[in-house]
Amino acid sequence: MVVLRTDAEKQELDGLVDRLTRSPRLAKLLRYLGERHLRGDASPATEFEIATEVFGRAPDFNQTTDAIARVEIHRLRKKLTVYYQTEGRDNAVRISVPAGSYRTVFTHKADGSELVPEADAPEAEEEEEAVEAPAAVPASRRSKSWVIVAAIGLAAIISLFAWKLSKKEDKGFKPAPVIVNSGAPPAAGDSGDGAFRILAGYAGQPHIDPMGRTWSADRLFERGGGWHGNQTFTARTNDEFLYRTYRTGEFDYHIPLKPGSYELHLFFDETSFGPGLGGGEGTRLFTILMNGQPLVSSFDIVSDAMGPNVADERIFRDVSPGADGKLNLAFEGVSGKPIINALEIVPGQPHRQLPIRITTQPTPFLDRAGNVWSPDNYFLGGQSSLPKPRVTGTADPGLFSMERWGHFTYALPVDPRGTYSVTLYFAEFYFGPDGNGKGGDGSRRFNVFCNGQTLLNDFDIFKEAGALHAVIKTFHHLKPSPQGKLDLTFEPISNYANVSAIEVLDEGH
Repeated sequence: MVVLRTDAEKQELDGLVDRLTRSPRLAKLLRYLGERHLRGDASPATEFEIATEVFGRAPDFNQTTDAIARVEIHRLRKKLTVYYQTEGRDNAVRISVPAGSYRTVFTHKADGSELVPEADAPEAEEEEEAVEAPAAVPASRRSKSWVIVAAIGLAAIISLFAWKLSKKEDKGFKPAPVIVNSGAPPAAGDSGDGAFRILAGYAGQPHIDPMGRTWSADRLFERGGGWHGNQTFTARTNDEFLYRTYRTGEFDYHIPLKPGSYELHLFFDETSFGPGLGGGEGTRLFTILMNGQPLVSSFDIVSDAMGPNVADERIFRDVSPGADGKLNLAFEGVSGKPIINALEIVPGQPHRQLPIRITTQPTPFLDRAGNVWSPDNYFLGGQSSLPKPRVTGTADPGLFSMERWGHFTYALPVDPRGTYSVTLYFAEFYFGPDGNGKGGDGSRRFNVFCNGQTLLNDFDIFKEAGALHAVIKTFHHLKPSPQGKLDLTFEPISNYANVSAIEVLDEGH
């Protein structure tokens, strides 16, 4: 009997819940989070939902003093880590709860391949061990507490004074907490993969993204100021947290790197200018210098992203440290103040961008070749499906377990100097004699374009391969837009367009 991907996940969840019978709180919490995932709900649960729906707290409970959700999530995370390091180390499916998020991630081990290691939770997360209600402060510690309170009060007064003096142009934002620029971390980077990932303007605990990568608070900067905004939605990203804070003004970053070739990713989101906000294209322009040489001139986020509140990622390959052993980035204003939300520097390949692999699933996927596919990202429009039946005609049927369908686009960031191949992965799940939609040839037809070039015209998945059979299409020699994007448009003709996965490879030309 063939075991579907969702069946394997449910079996792993049921087995773990049974093992936690001596910890009924943890069993109930794991069941709640796991079933959200199996229903296709990719959004993390909230602390309020866990407290009220899992542990029976009243709707008016005090979240400030009652930390039950944080405490039990922390206990569950530690329990899962220990289990998969011991008796569960050979399981085909692993369940984890990434640090900084109230959701489960199911990681599959392809036959003959190793599971992707889960990133360790940051030490700072030990604060979740707090009891459900605040304990009395011992007398021996009260004097220290008053010192801390006084220091916090002084910092608040200084921040308020600085805010009143500033002539901030952006509307609806407030300064981020004071950031201490703590100096250079080890030259190998912030994480085991030799990368630096920095949240500009951010002063909180490390953030774990949907791929399990750790992003640090702002550092290695000079000048400028950190701010965070009140926007509630950023399009074209699977991790809005990257765009919640930013550094603004004229500023610099000096990042120590070992000799070698790196890839630089810069993340932007314009939340102050554009339709409905005032201003727009041409309101904020700035230049980015790398090691003293222009990297981007008169950069306009609204123009680059085609609107405000849209995630805009720029990628540059063949990046190397300067003579001082650092990657030096300078942000200089042309019209208005420069901003940046986040920056990432990863070890790269000379003259070739690292691959982009995206699955339309909400969690990472490991294929049989050992490649890790990112959760759905860079899209606008369409909807994500529920898990689908197993397809044939591929060594990686799990890659087709979900789809994005509708009328949608992807803006895939690439180095503008390269030439790329794009591979699209399709399957017909709905139409056919045995499908819910019945029908057959002609029931689903659509076009696919890349930067205005037709890739697929009047494409009919069922006509080409029938139902539940993988269809893989590769297109070569594609050139990005001047903004460094491969803009894919999926345009319906009859019913909706769909796709299950996308792969972009630098052809090295």
